[in-house]
Amino acid sequence: MIDIKKYEKLSALSLNPEEEEKISKDLEDIIDYFGTLKEVDTKNVEPYIYTRGSQLFLRKDVIGKSLEKEALTKNRELFKGSFYKVKKIMGE
Repeated sequence: MIDIKKYEKLSALSLNPEEEEKISKDLEDIIDYFGTLKEVDTKNVEPYIYTRGSQLFLRKDVIGKSLEKEALTKNRELFKGSFYKVKKIMGE
């Protein structure tokens, strides 16, 4: 059984009981599917790293106008030294 409350807290979500039940069932189905995949015999299958004809599309790195540091540091309580202070979002 999946402890959906743990994941609800980690993801900062507030779920109603119906949503908790649905998501819990969905997660269990996903985990069961991985169990099915583990049963597939892949001993003689070479790893497939690249798809044929795939291309990585990257944008051009263009230098543009940036914000001036003075304008960024007006709100001093959000700025410390050369860094911005942000709310912690990782961990418990």
